[in-house]
Amino acid sequence: MEVLIATAILAIVLSIVYGSFVQTKRVIARAEGSVDELRGVRVSFNRMMWDLSMAFLSKQDPDQTDQTDVNTIFVGTNDFAAGYPNDSIDFTSYANRIRNKDARESDQTEVGYYLNRNFEGDTVLMKREKRQIDKKPLEGGKSFELSEDVVGLNFRYLDQGAWVDSWDSRVSKAIPEAVEITLIIKDRTGRERSYRTVTGIPLGGES
Repeated sequence: MEVLIATAILAIVLSIVYGSFVQTKRVIARAEGSVDELRGVRVSFNRMMWDLSMAFLSKQDPDQTDQTDVNTIFVGTNDFAAGYPNDSIDFTSYANRIRNKDARESDQTEVGYYLNRNFEGDTVLMKREKRQIDKKPLEGGKSFELSEDVVGLNFRYLDQGAWVDSWDSRVSKAIPEAVEITLIIKDRTGRERSYRTVTGIPLGGES
């Protein structure tokens, strides 16, 4: 009888220990997931803020009516998809880092940020860059993944103290004073979180 009681107590103790171990493992996994998520958000924000802070727009001839040959732009499109903000932005920037001293490049570059959605509904934050500015600043270059699990991307633009949802330098002949960036993240459990930051543009408001 004593052996049976001791065995039962041992089984209960082992069950409690195992349950605590499993719970601790789940907590650690959630914590690691949150750390990875924050790291990805921080990297994304840093990239976008650096590029935007160096945005520029060449001065245009006020008598020029044909805008087909304008090769510096700042265009922010306001959009929604699958219930989330699905904005995109394209602009010219002084943020190019020349990695090869013999490269035929300057510090000027074309930059774009957007969400890529596949047929299964998965989304990835993408960056497009073209290191040589040409007559088609909204096209071309190379695109690469910046962060996964981003289901929403929203930009707002500061214009003389007021925030607006879209921007087109081909109309305004200027770039915004600042840009607000919002990322909406959905983790593997389906929980959503929103992260927001604002970056100023030193050349903002200049045409």
